[in-house]
Amino acid sequence: MTMNKQDMPEISVIIPTYNNGRFINSALESILCQTSPEKKIEIIVVDDGSTDATRDIIEGYRGEITYIYQKNTGVACARNTGLSIARGGIITFLDADDIWYEKRIQRIVESFHNDRDIGMVYHPFEVIDEKGITIHQNFFRTFGYQEHLRGCITRAILSGKLFCGGSSFAFKREIIDKIYPIPEDIRRGIDYYMTAVASCYTKVEYIPDILGKYRMHGSNLTMFAGHENPEELSLVNRDFAHMRQKTVEKIQSMSAFMDKTIDVNIVKRIQAKETIFYSILNGQRVAGIKCIPALFKGNPSVQELFKAISITIMALLVPARFYPDLVRFYGQIRRII
Repeated sequence: MTMNKQDMPEISVIIPTYNNGRFINSALESILCQTSPEKKIEIIVVDDGSTDATRDIIEGYRGEITYIYQKNTGVACARNTGLSIARGGIITFLDADDIWYEKRIQRIVESFHNDRDIGMVYHPFEVIDEKGITIHQNFFRTFGYQEHLRGCITRAILSGKLFCGGSSFAFKREIIDKIYPIPEDIRRGIDYYMTAVASCYTKVEYIPDILGKYRMHGSNLTMFAGHENPEELSLVNRDFAHMRQKTVEKIQSMSAFMDKTIDVNIVKRIQAKETIFYSILNGQRVAGIKCIPALFKGNPSVQELFKAISITIMALLVPARFYPDLVRFYGQIRRII
């Protein structure tokens, strides 16, 4: 049976989840309480092999959502699964441990309707702890990311000046179709990959109002992941370096790459830094040192040159046992400068 256009959902919300049963109820309720008409919202939960009570909790929403259970293969695969069945003209993602304000979807839809040239929309969000208590009013300001960026913002995304939180962004379907499927070997940084590539195709709009809550618990925030564990910190940098490589490959394969304002050398310099950190933490200092020239690739700014020189000194002189503390310190300095 063919569905009439007026019966199609206006927006599809995809929730990839893995062992987030303790939070997913709040995430779902925040969608069901939206001011947008419920019939316009399609909710797809992709359970990436959870072993907790997620499936039992989802049973309470039978008839209100589409639930898919698959073996644990990673967030990229889970998003691809959701995208493969999503029917909405607008696609957005909600992490299972995050929450949206009740007007979030309404504001997103209005933004797309107000400017037909816009293909991606995002907004700031507050930060809550595991119990839902607010610990930061504005994520961007707390962690030194730029706000109010509109239009062509690819450079800001590539350089890491804009935080690409999955629960913050929404996309027109035709933009998502250009980047689907997502490479499923990306284990971390999937939001960076998606927003960076999507921004090459379209103008971006910023909604200045805080429309969601990012829940910080454990090391779920990737900028802090692994800092207390050298082995995990090594894997984090390895995974991010791989994601940067996939981002560069995708952008260079696109016709949008002909736009000379898209400088993938920015990504290559970040990738070199992450590879150096990974290599030295993994006991492969020589391999890390070989990546030093890539830190200076292209035309780095004065700030980037300062960072590159700092990383070079770290790679050549600092014993590996000091790296976890130094990488943490580097992250703090990066957000300041």
